[in-house]
Amino acid sequence: MPPVKTAAGQDELTHRSRGLGQRHRTLLLLVDGRRSSAEIRRLAQQAGVPDGCFDELVSLGLVAPRAPGPEDSSLMPSMQSLAPESVWQDSVALAGLEAGTDGPLEEARALLMRAVRGEAPVTGSLTLLKLRRATSRDELEALLDEVEQRIRKPRKLIIAAQTMRHVRHLLSLPGARTQP
Repeated sequence: MPPVKTAAGQDELTHRSRGLGQRHRTLLLLVDGRRSSAEIRRLAQQAGVPDGCFDELVSLGLVAPRAPGPEDSSLMPSMQSLAPESVWQDSVALAGLEAGTDGPLEEARALLMRAVRGEAPVTGSLTLLKLRRATSRDELEALLDEVEQRIRKPRKLIIAAQTMRHVRHLLSLPGARTQP
C-alpha cells in the first residue's frame, strides 16, 4: 500500500514549521499516495537523498501507510477531495484578510501551488517558484497554461479542468488589484 503524507506532513511543506532539511523536504514531496515505498526510495536515491530519510519521516509522523478503504475507480473526484480546495466565502474571508491583500488572488495562488505540488512535485519546482513570485493577477494568469501542463495527467483530466476553472473564477472575482 503506498504511503501518504499526514496532515503534519502537509503542514510541514506549507509552513516549514519543523525546519526539515532540503533532502527530507524533497523526499516528502515525492510521497503522493500513488508511488510505492520502494519507488519513492529509488527516486529519492537518484535525487541524492540518503536511505534513512524515509524512515525518519515515518518516525516523525509526516508520512504514514495509506489507511485501507474502499477503492474508488471513478474518475470523478470525491467530495472530500474537493472540499479543502476552496475556502473563499466573500464576507467571512474578507473579514480575516489584511488591508490591501487580494483574497481571491491569494487563494488562487495557493490552489495552483497545491495542485502543482501534488502532481509534479519535482518537475514543477520552477513553476512553484514563479507562482510564489507572481505579485498580480496578470502575472498569475500568465502562468495558467504552464500550471495546466504540469497538472494534466491522463487519469486526472477532470480534476485538472475543475481546478483551472475554479482558479479562473477566483481571478475574475473583485478584489484589490495590484499593479506590476
